[in-house]
Amino acid sequence: MLNERRFFLSLMPYLLLFIAGTVDAVGFLHLKDGVFASFMSGNSTHMGMMLSYHDCPQAAIYIAILGIFIIGSMSGELIALSGRRFYRGVVMASVSVVLIFAIIMESYLPFLAINFILCYGMGMQNIALRLTIEKSIPLTYATGYLVNIGRLLALAIVGQGDRKRLMQYLCLWGSLISGAMNGGFIMQTIPQYSLFPALALTSFIAVTLFYIEYTHRSTPMDTEL
Repeated sequence: MLNERRFFLSLMPYLLLFIAGTVDAVGFLHLKDGVFASFMSGNSTHMGMMLSYHDCPQAAIYIAILGIFIIGSMSGELIALSGRRFYRGVVMASVSVVLIFAIIMESYLPFLAINFILCYGMGMQNIALRLTIEKSIPLTYATGYLVNIGRLLALAIVGQGDRKRLMQYLCLWGSLISGAMNGGFIMQTIPQYSLFPALALTSFIAVTLFYIEYTHRSTPMDTEL
């Protein structure tokens, strides 16, 4: 049973990257103006460009997105700091509630406002992979994954590479790309239900986490992935 728990926790980064890629693609394609729900490096770059062009209204949008993402991460961390065993499940259940709210408000708000809501949820989602107060696994960090792939390929050339670690980074990057492809496909086929697949997956993860933590009440909360 402990192996079951470790397996699911090790699978979570790939699932959450898939969700982040899907939500990012949906938000980006809806807005068509370069705003991402979870890719904060891209938003930071766009903010800098808008500031250099003195486009303060557009820069303000990116500043708001970055601030909301930080608030989402802060909210998730406050849940984790409560010290409760089920914090991962609570975080993912909260992300599901945020997605439900976004789906409901799609009929009433412009999609820029919906992207703000999604950004809050994506910031919170990162904390589901929190291991300790000092350490968490960041999602959508594609640059870091690619850098590590390059490093491990170089080590492989000189006979020092870790093939398992290389495959891990390739799969992490692939999960993000697959999620973005999924979001693009959804937007081409059923745009009116664009957030439902992400909601289904976050809900499944939340329920699974509650079940796993309940059945492993005697084991330590945080497990190295």
